[in-house]
Amino acid sequence: MSLLTLTNIHKTFEKGTVNENHVLRGLDLDINQGDFISVIGGNGAGKSTLLNSIAGVVDIDQGDILLEGESLRKEPVAKRAKKISRVFQDPRMGTATNLTIEENMAIAYFRGEKRSLFKKAVTDKDRAVFKTALSELGLGLEDRLKTDAAFLSGGQRQALTLAMATLLRPKLLLLDEHTAALDPKTSDMVMALTKKIVEEQRLTTLMITHNMEHAIAYGNRLVMLYHGKIVVDVRGEEKTSLTVAQLMDLFHKNSGEVLADDALVLG
Repeated sequence: MSLLTLTNIHKTFEKGTVNENHVLRGLDLDINQGDFISVIGGNGAGKSTLLNSIAGVVDIDQGDILLEGESLRKEPVAKRAKKISRVFQDPRMGTATNLTIEENMAIAYFRGEKRSLFKKAVTDKDRAVFKTALSELGLGLEDRLKTDAAFLSGGQRQALTLAMATLLRPKLLLLDEHTAALDPKTSDMVMALTKKIVEEQRLTTLMITHNMEHAIAYGNRLVMLYHGKIVVDVRGEEKTSLTVAQLMDLFHKNSGEVLADDALVLG
């Protein structure tokens, strides 16, 4: 069943200037309920613009974005945020440094309730919800609710951000290179948590990654962007049987180019 449909999406930055950049060029994408899609592509392919368009951070020039058949085109970021959660590359973007773990969880828990953080304090019932969600991470954060986020490691903060993003079970989870700023060991830990949460909650997920091994290993589907269009879309057994070399070859066949050494990363 289709959850999100993007039809003929165009986005041009600095239109009419010498710096004009037509990033998304008639992009079409149909995302089914429960899909976990890895999105890869070279620098400037349009990956972040794609996620920004879905989240509402960027207004598209042409086309439409439908969530469960309803257009998001005119919905502001705040309204979309009730249905669409996002985890960014920088762990500091998903958490407030000067707030405690409990207070950060409360921001996510009360999302969409007007000024609710200012109307009431966190209750024991709220804390029980937070502890249950945090205990799933296996990092002991449920026992550190009064600890400021500033004292957490990058991996712990990104895990906290994941818990916050999925606390209210969004219709769509956007992962914007959410392990790129982490060391390999911590990255693998966060990816394992991501897989666990996505599978247990059956979340529909779109994940940008520069790591080709992660792109192959996680999710049921892989799409590759090139010049603002999807040139590769593989899923199921075809995806899981891919090797990194085959993926590179797919890109070459569909774009006529060879990926630069730093365009995508091996694990």
